[in-house]
Amino acid sequence: MLLPKVEYLDDIQGTEEYQDQLKAVYGVISDHQYQQLTVIIDLNAYGTDVFDILDSGADLPYERIKRIHHSFSDDLALIEMSLDSSKGQRLLEQLLALALYENTYDISGNPHPRSVCLWLFDQPITETLKHGIYLIGQAYGLETNKRRYLRYWDPRVLVLLIHLWTDQQKLQVYKLGLSHIYYVDWNNEMNELTLPTPNEVYPSDTEVALEQLQPLPFRFSQQQWQLLEQIEWMNMILRQLKGQVVITHRVYEIIISQALLIAQRQITQQQAVKKIVEGLEQVKNRGKQI
Repeated sequence: MLLPKVEYLDDIQGTEEYQDQLKAVYGVISDHQYQQLTVIIDLNAYGTDVFDILDSGADLPYERIKRIHHSFSDDLALIEMSLDSSKGQRLLEQLLALALYENTYDISGNPHPRSVCLWLFDQPITETLKHGIYLIGQAYGLETNKRRYLRYWDPRVLVLLIHLWTDQQKLQVYKLGLSHIYYVDWNNEMNELTLPTPNEVYPSDTEVALEQLQPLPFRFSQQQWQLLEQIEWMNMILRQLKGQVVITHRVYEIIISQALLIAQRQITQQQAVKKIVEGLEQVKNRGKQI
């Protein structure tokens, strides 16, 4: 995929949609009094050339994450910026524009990669953080200790994982110190994955339950693996729907339910698409927002 030109990002920054999202991001920063931002960049999209379209990109320090799987051609990288400096704010604004650009041009028949992935506020780049980011990308295969990889950092994958993870699995992520993770969703909006706290998952005997909680990598159930293997198909459907409907929790539920039936060989993909269209029409007819 060709690297977008700087002018394209300038055009994005001139849109009302971008300005609304930028205002929302600065609102989050102000509300929580965040001091710094760490962004996960997937170098598999453009390599380090992605830094060339950012101000001071040639001198921008970044740190690589241990490669999660040998099949990837490049690494994940972490870049960190101070939010009380003009340089840091400019970098944030350009990364937001690039994220919206990548999402806007991810259209049916011409999928676009994601170089700008997850946004972590007040998460200094430490060895512990880097190891945690590596671990989340690992999962044991069904009834085996052989590890498989999980491209969770791609927002298109993360938003589906949110619906697939159990509360205990979300707590495994929480224990890494990643209680708040932000990403740009299919609606071109900055969204937040808020993970449950230990007390919410285990109201009683919290400490004992935490001690018994399995450490990462994840162990997924057969049904979870069936759905994970349908993520590419689900994102194809979402790619076709975006721009036509607002992608809400209910939309994900409808798509995921049909994906599971495909995985279990109960229906064909063609039949699933028909059911999805019918499901969305039913929601419309009930006067609910889609």
